Amino acid sequence: MDTPLPHRTGPTWPLLLTVWLCWGLSYPFMSWTLEAVDLISARMLSNACAGALLLAWSARAPGRRLLPHRAEWGGILLLAMLIMVIFPYALIAGVMLVGPGQAAILNYTMPIWASLLAVPVLGERLNRRTILALGLGLAAVILVLAGTSGPEGPDALGVVLGLTAGATFGSGTVLSKKLEFRSPVMLITTWQLLLGTPPAFLLWLALHDHTYVHWDATRGWIGLFWMIVLANALAYAAWFPLVGRLKASVASLSLLVVPCIGVASSAVMVSREIGPFDVVALLCVLGAIAIIVRKPRPAR
Repeated sequence: MDTPLPHRTGPTWPLLLTVWLCWGLSYPFMSWTLEAVDLISARMLSNACAGALLLAWSARAPGRRLLPHRAEWGGILLLAMLIMVIFPYALIAGVMLVGPGQAAILNYTMPIWASLLAVPVLGERLNRRTILALGLGLAAVILVLAGTSGPEGPDALGVVLGLTAGATFGSGTVLSKKLEFRSPVMLITTWQLLLGTPPAFLLWLALHDHTYVHWDATRGWIGLFWMIVLANALAYAAWFPLVGRLKASVASLSLLVVPCIGVASSAVMVSREIGPFDVVALLCVLGAIAIIVRKPRPAR
């Protein structure tokens, strides 16, 4: 019988750095990927290939089970629909409507949703430090929207979809802590990716006339490799153990580093200009991270 993996073992910083770099750099690499394949195809391939890679990794030891326990399938399917289906496609639609910069920042309202949901679902309490960090994160979102809106303002549907992506991922983060799994975290992550593949394939079939493949786009295939191996397989393999070690509000707040890396790397890799609103927003994000990682003073 499998025993659950302990959540609070080993250092947290390697997992944080892995998630920050893999997801932060995924924004410019996604721009590269679009030179080779469309967003719908990229998402389908990411789910299928990343899930297959993690399944092969889970099978590396003889005798290790490759299927979760029967009672776990319902929770895995729910998380797969939230994190691997609704979240990425709401984000993709948001990118199409308002652009990658705004969509990325709207997506990272997820700490707000996760922190609010963690109170009734997990019984977590919001202390002053967490509330202040949430305020700085919300200020960063408003600043980026102010700096990137045109004369007519951002697309309303795109904004709603970007916020939906953030709320969905935040909900998945809270549920990941609420649901108790006996199987190893790696196996749970693997089957979330694999169960998210059939809905992605159905969407790909429905929109097949709008898909494309350019075999000669070398840089695009490099981007797709990053999206499959690093932004999905490796990042999710690091993210779910991280959720198990931290409070849901703190885990989601830690992701505020991702748009910082995304903005900076996009400026270098896809020539995205960094404006004054972006700089102030990034300072707000860094302030929020400094607040949540600082250890409180011991009580006298």
